[in-house]
This record gives sequence, structure tokens and C-alpha cells, in this order.
Amino acid sequence: MFKKIFLAGFSVFALGGQSFSQPFNLDSSTLGDIPTVKTAEPSRPAPVTPPGVTIASYTTDETVTFESQVQPAMAARINALKAAGITTLGGRAVELGNDYSFVIDYIPTVKNGAALPPAVLVETYKNGAAYWLESEAVEAMKACAANFRAARLPVVGSSLYDAGGDNAFAVDYLVKNVLRPTQDYDVKFENYTGGKFTFESDAVKNIPAYLAMFKQAGVPAIRGKAAARSDGNYVVLVEYVVKTNKYGARPQYSVARYDSRAVFTFDKEALKASKEALPAFAAAGVPPLSAVVRPEGRDYSYSVDFLVGNIYQQGGVIPSAVIETYQAPETFIFDSEARKAMAEKAAAFNAAGMNVVGSAVTGSLGNFTYVIDYVAKAGQPGSPLPR
Repeated sequence: MFKKIFLAGFSVFALGGQSFSQPFNLDSSTLGDIPTVKTAEPSRPAPVTPPGVTIASYTTDETVTFESQVQPAMAARINALKAAGITTLGGRAVELGNDYSFVIDYIPTVKNGAALPPAVLVETYKNGAAYWLESEAVEAMKACAANFRAARLPVVGSSLYDAGGDNAFAVDYLVKNVLRPTQDYDVKFENYTGGKFTFESDAVKNIPAYLAMFKQAGVPAIRGKAAARSDGNYVVLVEYVVKTNKYGARPQYSVARYDSRAVFTFDKEALKASKEALPAFAAAGVPPLSAVVRPEGRDYSYSVDFLVGNIYQQGGVIPSAVIETYQAPETFIFDSEARKAMAEKAAAFNAAGMNVVGSAVTGSLGNFTYVIDYVAKAGQPGSPLPR
């Protein structure tokens, strides 16, 4: 029935002011043929697209039982696309199996660098550490997510995963995509999968929360749905839209890792020291994300993951900051002398804005020296990075 009505309506629209070619009767009346009458169609301006612009089709796996339900669902989706900064050109109902769905025509480009939709990337961070106790993994995950938020990078999800029988964690966060300036940008639909739920109803209940997280981060979320995993659990799938171009992803920030020189007999000592080291990174302007205890021979040390900005230049990208090492040129007879000189030098580095994040005394009796690890920023005096 829908197809017949659609074809009939299309014929009237396409033929415009042409007359009806067939006479028609009023039931059993014998009034004879009624003369054809030219009809005046109301003005229906067609959407105008710039020359060379292609038209794409937005499809969905959503279905409704009755044809009459298509129009309200399609209208709501068109409004969502328009709110995301997408130019829509109307839609149509389609049969999908024994049910109905819809297709919406839209322009898949954004002209003149329009602000909407935003250019963002969803990245996943994993520190690679395995935690024997699940509670320890949860604690580390929450702390890491808080560090991302402190660095003003929105977190859209976090989860635990199996790591050889132990527990590890992942944090999903949003970062700006620093697109290379172009005349045209592409509209791209993406899907984010988050959470792990035993029951489908629990996943459905959490859909509004996920949509709210994207909205709060300024990313247009088109819709959310519950989806089954291969292990029988359920996740929340969020469809969102971003702006991109042919030059690919250029994240505003990347994650770097610093390996400490400190060595500890026990892993708990290394873990304690790693947590105490994080404020030094924050003070240096390189936000810390997470600390990882690692074996160092028969002892232990730690590493710190932190954020650095990406500076995109012609021919490549450089980090906004790196960790450099200063090797003292002098030697000392006693360990205590080397440590005193190291402390004085570290204070001088900090005063000069070259924040120290680690140091160590090396050598043996009669030949002690020291090294200092400090943060060097692009454009900073004495920095090896180009200005």
C-alpha cells in the first residue's frame, strides 16, 4: 500500500501541471465523461545543493511494525541530525524484512570550516599493568579517569579486562582532532561501545547516561541502543557524528612514558614512590595519567605515563614537551657530596622552569656522579625542541 501511494504521489509531483488523462465516473451515475481540468500544484521548492556536492544516505537498523510509525521516527532523527550540524534533504520509508525503517538523504560535507559537527576522536588508554586484586585495578582505573578529567579530556567510559588471569583496565576519552585546514570537511558517523552488563535491561537503563556524557562533552550523539556481546553480556552502543577530512586523525595530545631511575627492594615501595612522583609532572605542565610498577632486575622501579601536546608542522609532528637528562660533568669522592650537589642543581633547574621529575646518584667510592631528568618544553630556552 505504501509503495502504491508513494508512486502515485511521485507521479503528481513529477508531472506538475499536466492534466488527468483518464475520465472518471461518480459511482453508477450516467452524467458522462467529465472534462479534464488542469490543476495548479502548490509550490514545492527542491533543496538546492552547491555544484559538485554529493548526496549521501543515512540508514539505520531500527525498525517499526507499522508504516504509520515511520514518519514520527524519521522526523525525530532528522531533527537530531540537524542539531548535529548536518544538512538533511528529507527522507523516505523503506521495507526492512517484515517491518519498516527509513532512509534520510544528507550532504556529507561541511563547507567553509563550519564549527559543527565537532572534530574529535575517541581514544582508549591502557597502561599495560596487571593487578592481582580486582579492587586494586578498580582503584587505579578510577584514579586514571580522574587524571584525564583533571587534564580537561572528557572520559566517556572505563572498564576492566582480563590480562592473563589478572586484572587490567582501559579508559576511553575524547581528544580534539586538530584537522589540517581545508575548504571542505567530511561528516562521519562513528560508533562507541561501552559498558558490560549481564542483562539487556540494565544496558537499556544506562543508555541515557552514555548519551549525556557525549552531550556534556559537546559531541552530538545521534542515538544509543543495547547490543549483545559474544560472551552473552550486553553493551551500550552510541552512534555519534564528527567532522573530519582526507588527511586523517591528528590528535591534540598523545601519551608518553617516563621510566624512573629509582630502584626499590619491594614492589610496594616502588608503588608508593610512583604515586608521590605524580605531582612533579603536574607542576611541570605535563598532566600525569597513571604510574606502573615494573621489575628492575631482582628489584623494582616504576614508570609514569603523562600527556604531551602535539605540534603539527609541515612534514611531521613534534611533542610540546620531552624529558631530557642532564649528566653532571664532575665527580665526587663521597656519595653524600654527590647528593648535595644534585639537590642544589635540581633546585636551580626548577627555578629556571625546567621542572625536575627524577634524579639519581651513580658510581662508586671516589667516583660518584649524578643525573637529573627534567621536562623541556618547545620554545623554552635550552630546549632541544624547535621553537
